Amino acid sequence: MDISNLIILGAGHFGHRALIQCSHAYPQCRITIVDHHAPALKKIPQSISCDIICSDGVSYLHALSKKESAQFSWMIPSIPIHVAFEWIKLNLFERVQRVKIPESILSQLPNAMPKNKSTVYMSYATFRCPDNCSEPADYCFVTKQARAISLFDKLQHLKNNHFSSIVIRSRQILPGLGGFQLRDLLDTLSLVESSERPILLSTACRCHGVMDAFEIKG
Repeated sequence: MDISNLIILGAGHFGHRALIQCSHAYPQCRITIVDHHAPALKKIPQSISCDIICSDGVSYLHALSKKESAQFSWMIPSIPIHVAFEWIKLNLFERVQRVKIPESILSQLPNAMPKNKSTVYMSYATFRCPDNCSEPADYCFVTKQARAISLFDKLQHLKNNHFSSIVIRSRQILPGLGGFQLRDLLDTLSLVESSERPILLSTACRCHGVMDAFEIKG
């Protein structure tokens, strides 16, 4: 994987781990770490070469998306929100209206864990995955059991007649670390704006994902 520019959203435990691992694996990569919490940024070791930005992560991405040269930047979301959905909301302002995820959709999701009526987390795993998971294509890294279909494909082909299912695939950057490119968000925005139906927006890797349901007003 060719990574020359990487953005890490969040400087907490997971963001800090991502920074250390990526700085070792990609020594020539320009890494930017973003967090609105200044004390967390101060804990970054001075020995690690990176750009440090004190800002809300989604707002930072929103500003960055206006620069064509940044569209190929990779990012690792390490903050406890659905970054893609929040970015869509920021771009469409007051036009986004949350809707309830119906039971007919929830019943198709593996180990669904609703956060509220319009947000649900899901996972094929019933345990905490190890940090060194290499995300094999067709079986579980821990149990070695076969995986019939990757979660991002399953979400793309949900059985429903009411929603458009739009999925951003989280790709593995390093074992245990997944992310996507800024251009994936831009492509998703185009799909959202052209949809004539309510939307199920998901970000998912092979085993884990998050989904938000909403519609566009006007």
